[in-house]
Amino acid sequence: MDIFKFLDKLGKENRALILYSLLNRIPIIVFGEVPEEINELINELMDLIKFRKELVYYTDFISKQEYDDLILNEYNDYNCARIQIRCLTNVSSILIDEFDTLESILVGIRLPDSKRDLKIIQERISTKTKDHIELYLKNGNTEVNTNIMNKKILNLYIEESIFQKVSKDTEKSINKMKRVLSEELRKNKIDIELEEALLNFELEKKEIKRNIFNKEIQSFYSGAKRAFFILLKLKLINQMQLQSMIGSRTLLETIDYEEAPIERILSFIQNEWGENFTNLIENNKLTLLGEKIQSFWG
Repeated sequence: MDIFKFLDKLGKENRALILYSLLNRIPIIVFGEVPEEINELINELMDLIKFRKELVYYTDFISKQEYDDLILNEYNDYNCARIQIRCLTNVSSILIDEFDTLESILVGIRLPDSKRDLKIIQERISTKTKDHIELYLKNGNTEVNTNIMNKKILNLYIEESIFQKVSKDTEKSINKMKRVLSEELRKNKIDIELEEALLNFELEKKEIKRNIFNKEIQSFYSGAKRAFFILLKLKLINQMQLQSMIGSRTLLETIDYEEAPIERILSFIQNEWGENFTNLIENNKLTLLGEKIQSFWG
């Protein structure tokens, strides 16, 4: 499966919402008629967030108690990768019964025969999570149901910009390869049909796109993690009764990542590491003026 072609078919808003859900540990439920297709899509979605540690339900662990023991390290070590669960269709009903919440879980569910049974499953899921995305794979088509609170006020700038950059940089890379190769081919007067075949980079395009996407996601994650450690130290300073804050622009320049607004960096930190640092960001007019003056001097 070409996951990027799949996401492109869903439209710009839906693909951005899916990436937003993956980044913010919001559950994604994939319904479908063919288990193999469902599981393949879950695998591909999981592969978009390589900075997390993947655990497969009923392979890496079985019970909720085992899972609780595995994630205990997350609370003690901020450096360890956060866990993302992948649940295949054959055990999804067991997971939904076992878990109190579906946070940071990708679940595959085979579509039941009746609408009544589907509604029962949907209601069970709703009791476990308020925010989630449902994907329906039916008759070769995909339907998207976004059960996300306050969807209209979501800031999807970073997700949209990542997809735009991936598309733009992929085309730029392919065109550069074609240009270099075509110059060599023309020197040697290669047959036109052979030249067209050699200049076809459709197979390579998929890998190039994935590499660029992985690089952009890692840049976002690394920038957020640098911000996290800076703010964590500021929190410790404040706990010693020494008041300390930082301007949003100063923080973004310090972590060398200004592609995402400070609000998205802070929300990602809270979802990923469970820390709310909004009270450490100083954005009054005097601070913003000072940062602007400082920027004039590099």
